[in-house]
Amino acid sequence: MNNRELLELFEKCGHFLYHRRGGKRGQNRIVKLLVSNVSMSQREIQDILDIKSGSLSELVSKLETKGYIKKERDENDRRKIILTVTRAGEEYLDTLEKELTRQEDILFCSLSEEEKEEFYKILEKLLKSWHENFDPSLFGHRRKKDLDGRKNNI
Repeated sequence: MNNRELLELFEKCGHFLYHRRGGKRGQNRIVKLLVSNVSMSQREIQDILDIKSGSLSELVSKLETKGYIKKERDENDRRKIILTVTRAGEEYLDTLEKELTRQEDILFCSLSEEEKEEFYKILEKLLKSWHENFDPSLFGHRRKKDLDGRKNNI
């Protein structure tokens, strides 16, 4: 097997993994943030997710229509919009997490525990080598730090 064949197979796997979750990841990230933080300003979410205000407004509108979040003006600063997750939003996220866990089990069901451990080690080795040999901007999306100064893992 040559490197090109290996890369083509790896790219097919990457393509599948990228697209398997569908197109609602932005909405899911907002609900997840709100479940973790109870409520946040729309601006805080925009900064954490590094998303444009117009795009965020569209996502927030869709989530509000679905009943997953509630949008209110801040009593102290009427210009500020506060988002809060609803019970329906919490239930949606719980269902989503269960489905993702089920899918993760299916994704790796053909591998034994030993094969999973070996695969993990190989991926770590590849990433380490790639980090040493390629531009750091190629690795993942640019993310802003969250409000506590820690990197955001959403």
